[in-house]
Amino acid sequence: MDTIMALLNVKKNLAAKRSDYNFSEKLDEFEKILNENENIDDREACRLLYNNKNLTSTYKSLKYRMEERLMNEVFMLSSLEEDLESKVKSSLQIEKITQIALILQKHFFRRESIIIFEKAFKLSTKYSAPDLAVRQLTNLMSYYSFVKPDQKKMKFTMKELDYNLDLYQAEIYVKKCNSIFSNLYVTNKGGLNQKQLKEMKEMVIKMQEIKTKFKSNYIVSFVNDLTFFYFQSIGDYKKGLEIATRGLEENEALPNKELLGIFQSKQNIATANLCLKNYVEANKWFLEIIEMVTFGSRNWFHATSLYYLSLIGNRDYNRLYELSVKILTNKNLSKFPLFQEQWILREAYLHFLIRLGKIDLPKDEKQGLKPFSLTKFMNSVPFHTKDKSGQNITILVIQILFLLLDNKYNKIIDKMESLNQYTYRYLHKDETFRSNCFIKMLLLMVKADFNPIRTQNYTHSLKQKLDNSNLVPDEKSTQVEIIPYDYLWELILEVLTDKFKK
Repeated sequence: MDTIMALLNVKKNLAAKRSDYNFSEKLDEFEKILNENENIDDREACRLLYNNKNLTSTYKSLKYRMEERLMNEVFMLSSLEEDLESKVKSSLQIEKITQIALILQKHFFRRESIIIFEKAFKLSTKYSAPDLAVRQLTNLMSYYSFVKPDQKKMKFTMKELDYNLDLYQAEIYVKKCNSIFSNLYVTNKGGLNQKQLKEMKEMVIKMQEIKTKFKSNYIVSFVNDLTFFYFQSIGDYKKGLEIATRGLEENEALPNKELLGIFQSKQNIATANLCLKNYVEANKWFLEIIEMVTFGSRNWFHATSLYYLSLIGNRDYNRLYELSVKILTNKNLSKFPLFQEQWILREAYLHFLIRLGKIDLPKDEKQGLKPFSLTKFMNSVPFHTKDKSGQNITILVIQILFLLLDNKYNKIIDKMESLNQYTYRYLHKDETFRSNCFIKMLLLMVKADFNPIRTQNYTHSLKQKLDNSNLVPDEKSTQVEIIPYDYLWELILEVLTDKFKK
């Protein structure tokens, strides 16, 4: 009860010094107006509150108080103790408790503040927040060293302080690695060079050593995720699967399960299985992670994009169609331009599969896609026509596919010279190997006069190279493959064979 009475005392003193309570009715009125008028501006708000469109000093003062009130309420609602299982919300709750202890200390309720500091420290330890633990321990150390001397507790706080400082420093290193890896990912349009991969490997080795010593939520989650990213970057998906599987076990074994780490591990397991062509297993994991994330969020679109590839690998065309319609009709897709661009492309390839008879269309037209026009499609993808890093190949290929279906061989031949030049100018790096290989196969198809047997013979060695190379399941890769090239080539041979028989 002493702590509660101390808090009540401080509240009374603080309330007496604030004038917010004098404005409570007006603030309530202001909040009601904001709730009822979503797109309201300052002038309209001022008119409704004070019958004056000019922004008066009274209105500006009220607006400031409204902002402060909402910040207080948002903080309070975001830091409820029942939300401690969430990493973000647990940090807010611990931060709130720590700040309350500091306020009590400032108002000379030192003993009560120490009780709260100790509570906050226990939570910081339980929920893996060494940065907050350091702040609590410094206050506890001072209290038990000279305010109320206690040798046992002083030594304990000093020992814990040293440990949490080391842990915090270790987490900072992992956060730096995360920033470096993330920067490499977003700034490299192609694959990583050998120097970058070597630097990544050195960081991975050091991070693994850190994880052996420290098992905080952040370290376990991100060391495993970054290690998987490294093995993904070098195309070693067997090792990546091993890392992701162990990462899931480690995240689930933490005292408070780290949902982000569990999600990352499951997504990495799914991705590794996809690239190892274990499609049934990959689909199982993709369905799990899709259920874990918010519908229509960035993570949802990313997971469904990978699931799309896995469904193609498994030849599950009808489920592929259902998924595509679900995504293409999602209102949130326009909020993510990168995913929107790719799903416009996927829709075109989906129509190619429909033309091949791979997909059973639903009888209800409302459940289907809009009719497809190649010309209209070409006008809707200006974002790729300016691209000179490799992704433009996706559009060139879809054009050839539809020309092939329509027996327009002369137009395909006309495109081959520009396609050859495109390969020479833009696809000469290692990271564009699969695109380069596939274009060479298309060129040999023309050389074989579209004869399926000759085409297959001419491209045999290239097909083997394609089969032995790794798909890059990355939404920003220069090798974006809407339908993986190795399987797409099988479809092309199928088209050629059908036409040859006729």
